Amino acid sequence: MRNSAGCERNSLPVACSLSEPNLAKRRQELSEDVLAGALGADELDDGYAFAFPGSAEWANRLVEMINAERACCPFFAFELAVEPGGGQIVLRVRGPEGAKEFFEAELIGLRTERSDTRAQPEV
Repeated sequence: MRNSAGCERNSLPVACSLSEPNLAKRRQELSEDVLAGALGADELDDGYAFAFPGSAEWANRLVEMINAERACCPFFAFELAVEPGGGQIVLRVRGPEGAKEFFEAELIGLRTERSDTRAQPEV
């Protein structure tokens, strides 16, 4: 399948274009500013789905995160589903073979290693 830029989605390398120091900073930001706010998470065959509060603030935060991630990790496919009546926002993060493992290693692993007392959704 081709993306809107005309590239084969599966032909994009599963790699982040950020330097290691910038990647470490981005990991921390995503963990603390986005994933920590997830109400729940589900594993998909090719990625993960995360539920977030249905507020305008969360909608804006998630769109900003998607725009930033598309710049450095173009192999990911992002889907947002907004439930009616102010319900939850569901973010699906998917990708080609290897993308799910990349996501697990870079973000979910970091999240589960955190030692705060906040409850974490099961992934």
